[in-house]
Amino acid sequence: MLKISFSKAIAEIGNIIKKTKIIPDYINVGGGFPSVYPDLNPEPLTNYMEEIKIALAKLKLANLPELICEPGRAIVAESGSTIVKVILRKKNKLYINDGTYGTLFDAGVPNFIFPSKMISCGRVQSKKLTAFSFFGPTCDSLDYMKGPFLLPNNIKEGDYIELGQLGAYGLTFRTKFNGFYSDQIFELSDKPIMSIYEDPSKVNYLVA
Repeated sequence: MLKISFSKAIAEIGNIIKKTKIIPDYINVGGGFPSVYPDLNPEPLTNYMEEIKIALAKLKLANLPELICEPGRAIVAESGSTIVKVILRKKNKLYINDGTYGTLFDAGVPNFIFPSKMISCGRVQSKKLTAFSFFGPTCDSLDYMKGPFLLPNNIKEGDYIELGQLGAYGLTFRTKFNGFYSDQIFELSDKPIMSIYEDPSKVNYLVA
């Protein structure tokens, strides 16, 4: 389990303290705290915190160093969605106006499967869901998002899709490669598509 990595790392710090007789002022446990995705349903974040507390207690230090961490995705992933437009459909391949050089970097090489929702604007959505892959707007073969992204089978050119859980890196990874750039940001008081928290109500931004 991923949370075990934290206890192993802290145990290694304990070994270093024993060898050097030096107690650090700070221990940075880094990041790696998860968020929820269609193919990932992690343990509650409280389990990670408890694992870290137990590992620190095992160091048996009179005065514990100050603990810092980099929670990143676990805290802010749910705060961001991006809205993309379907430019072309070829069977189970959708060509959209954003991609790995824009807000969807994580959907590319890392192959994050973002929660997806068709925005129908009143059009009836098919109850049958189909697995799609995405191609972005640039000329680069890396502008490809394997997915699978589950969407209504009747999605077509001109439809819009909301892709969630982009809050951690969706904005920071944008580039202006080939002149395509997501530059419209709106704040909405709504709930994210998915949430790891019991009360997911929070401010959510949309990138168009």
